[in-house]
Amino acid sequence: MEEVKRTYSKGNPEKEPLHQPKKKTVEVEVQGATVSDIQMSTYQKADIEEPPRAFFILISGGEVREKDYFKIISVKDKRWRIKLEFIADPLKLSPDGMLELAEYKKTRYATSQNKDAEADKIYLISDVDHFMNELLRIKPKCESEGFQLIISNPCFEIWLYYAYCDTIPDFPLPPDPLKISSKFKSWLPSAIPGGIKPAKAILSIYRNIENAKKNYKEDENRIPILFSTNMYLLAEDLLPLIEPELTNMIDENARIEADFREKSQK
Repeated sequence: MEEVKRTYSKGNPEKEPLHQPKKKTVEVEVQGATVSDIQMSTYQKADIEEPPRAFFILISGGEVREKDYFKIISVKDKRWRIKLEFIADPLKLSPDGMLELAEYKKTRYATSQNKDAEADKIYLISDVDHFMNELLRIKPKCESEGFQLIISNPCFEIWLYYAYCDTIPDFPLPPDPLKISSKFKSWLPSAIPGGIKPAKAILSIYRNIENAKKNYKEDENRIPILFSTNMYLLAEDLLPLIEPELTNMIDENARIEADFREKSQK
């Protein structure tokens, strides 16, 4: 990814009150430890603050799993070289609504006096589920507007699945195609030992990208087929902006888990 040479003012870009992010402490269970423990135990922040090199807007059709996935790198912490604005508006969950919101945000930033806060990329993150017709309708518009359309089929959980597994899921399809998404979500806990932890999945981003790319296929309309997701495109865009900090967290997570296993065996 070509480095974005841009600096940002310390002030937040203009946002509508509806989309103001809530300030939360990120804590993710790691077998007796939390991500906040990992961050504080051995990680030392650089003495010199490096301003963000890119600003991404993520507009999602899901409010829970997707938001949890980006929690770690969404925390307003000086060490990240990426600034994210995650938007999951309950009133605009469909692809049509997300496109409308993306167009509004693009216009809003374009007319803002704070040019340093203008978004570098805008991503629309959607499930296929029962939105196929809308996705086909908005895809050309997203391409013309420069928006990246991230699609998971049937749902975002297939991306989380590939954080753990490298093969297409052996999932029994229900007779009704519209029930695939809900049934797949119910099936996952039995397929993944210990269950999927969305807020911890980003620690497996390298394996996640490799597995998702390996099993990725598109249909004739360039929409991901069932059990495919192009979330790896967004992950690959993020990686240069969250390394080596995320790598340090991954190593620390592995150390904590190893210590936990050693103590539990005594």
